[in-house]
Amino acid sequence: MPVGMTSAALVSRYRSAHAGENCTDLNQVVARAEQSISDIVGRSVGMQFALSPNATLVEVPLTQLEQILLGLCSAARGTLGASGRIVIETRGVNDAPVSAADSVPPTEARPRIVVRAEQLAQTSAPTRERRMNAPSSEELGLSALEQQLARVGGRLECVPLGDADLAFVAHLPHAVGTDASGRMSIAAPEQANVILLIEDEPQVQAVTARILRAFGYGVITAHNERSALAQAEQHGPSIGLVVSDLVLPGVSGKDLVHRLQEPCEHARVLYISGYSPEHVGDLTDGARFLRKPFTAQELLALVRELLPELARAREQ
Repeated sequence: MPVGMTSAALVSRYRSAHAGENCTDLNQVVARAEQSISDIVGRSVGMQFALSPNATLVEVPLTQLEQILLGLCSAARGTLGASGRIVIETRGVNDAPVSAADSVPPTEARPRIVVRAEQLAQTSAPTRERRMNAPSSEELGLSALEQQLARVGGRLECVPLGDADLAFVAHLPHAVGTDASGRMSIAAPEQANVILLIEDEPQVQAVTARILRAFGYGVITAHNERSALAQAEQHGPSIGLVVSDLVLPGVSGKDLVHRLQEPCEHARVLYISGYSPEHVGDLTDGARFLRKPFTAQELLALVRELLPELARAREQ
């Protein structure tokens, strides 16, 4: 990858030349689609989200994964009456099965999106059966969803849950470069050499992570406060550097980094932002600042400075 390209140029190249390299984060997609799901579900139906920390990257383009998610929610909504609840879950390959009827062998387990349609009022089994024998429009919707999943290497499964409830499960392909559990390979927890990248713009995040990984760094990503704290809780001792945008949804980068100090006790800090240095203010505890758009060379120079031991090891 050329090191003299700006981040904007890298985004453009990523969209064109690397369109087939689609490592998409399940939890990010579900978290960001909450409003779109609400529009599909409607006010009379409740919603609940359950994002598994074991659900990570899948080899599905972002836009297609969003369409699959919304298709699952639409299918679940079609099985409910005037009220009910829809539960949207993400699952890793090592998470528990959806139910006893979910009989996928462990060797064939994949990351999953599970959308459960739950009746809040008592519903008889015959009523559920009538709803499962959907009208033609709903059958066409499920057929299209099944075909879309097949095109990306996944599959659709409908799992009965008791007498009245039903789960729609999208089994998705692992991202290329992940291990058997669907996770990116990162260092052991006792080695503080992983980079936590916090960036809310998807393509900028993808390109920045791609630069760092291309030069041998282990990278985990987050797009807001909740996902950053979840990553810190899971990987805190292994995080040696936090690279964070200064302006994030609902929180400043500085405030978020302050909350990360305890779980990421070994981490150095690099802030990135489109703001000029005079708007950034004072930086504490040896934190550094890099203004957008930056080149890959500028980014790597600061990372090597902040993680000198790791840089020396990689040069040997």
